[in-house]
Formats: sequence, C-alpha cells, structure tokens
Amino acid sequence: MAGGGAARSPGHEPAPFTGARERRDDADLGASRHPSMVAPAPPLRAVSEDAGESLTLEELATVSGLSTADLSELERFGLLMGRRIAGTTYYDADCATIAAIAARFRTFGVEARHLRMYRTAVEREAGFFEQVVTPMLKQRNPQARRQAVDALLEMSRLGSAMREAVLRLALREHTGGAQ
Repeated sequence: MAGGGAARSPGHEPAPFTGARERRDDADLGASRHPSMVAPAPPLRAVSEDAGESLTLEELATVSGLSTADLSELERFGLLMGRRIAGTTYYDADCATIAAIAARFRTFGVEARHLRMYRTAVEREAGFFEQVVTPMLKQRNPQARRQAVDALLEMSRLGSAMREAVLRLALREHTGGAQ
C-alpha cells in the first residue's frame, strides 16, 4: 500500500515505490515521530532493479528489514503472495513494498494481524471495481479490454485519493486540524 497513510497537502501525489530508489519521506507513510517511540523508523529500503520480480523470502527479509518469521506472518494474513517456481517461492516488487511498509508499521507496535484490515478493504474495493468493468470485459474485444484496464487504473487512483481524504477528515480531531 504504497499509497496510504498520513495527511498530506492536497495535490501531493507520492511517487510509487519502483525499487529504483530509496524512500525517506516519513510523511508519505505516516511515520512522523511520536513521543512514545523509542527508536526512529528505519528508512524504506529500495529493491534493486535486478531483483525486481524475483526475491526469495530471505532476500525479501534483507530488503524489508523484517525477519522471515515476520514475512511468514504477513503471508499468513494474506498481505504477501509469492509465486512458487521449481520449489522456491519468489516475491515481486509489490511484495517488497508491502513488507517495507509493514516494517515501518512495526515501529509503532503494529503487527501483521493488525494490517489484515487493509487486505479486507482491498478485497471489497476490488470486488466493487470488478462489478463496474465486467460489462466491458463481456464484450470480448481488445478495445473493450483496454477500456476496462484504463477504468481499473483510474478507479484505483480515485480510490486512493478518496481513502486519503476520508482518513484525513476522520483524523482531523486528533491532529488538531494539522495536515
């Protein structure tokens, strides 16, 4: 969930995690320093371009800063999904992003079981989007498929913006109106 978290000024679009660079903007992931935190949140580590689509569990642990046990918990709660090839499970860049974000959440005492709510929300949102694009996909022509993919991408962008704005609104009383 690279697109979620702290309140930001309107129009601020965080760059997606591509693995090509390291993200250090704590505000993008809601990692502002809380007085009760003992240690600062570690920076998100970048996934090397070479590893992009094929990280083993051990490599994912190295990249994210989580233990293999922590990653197994994320997988158990449906937040990570690897692909099994020739007896080895490989994880892609999205899994690396999720693991890195989960590592940041750990600095607040948030565990994999607490993050399951994101998976549940995503499943509901994906089901809703599927209902919208299914009529386009039933047309079975390449142009309709392209329109469906474009619609999914746009609805995803809109959904992210909506979640961010609604969360900002919901948290306003706790932040004293600070954005």
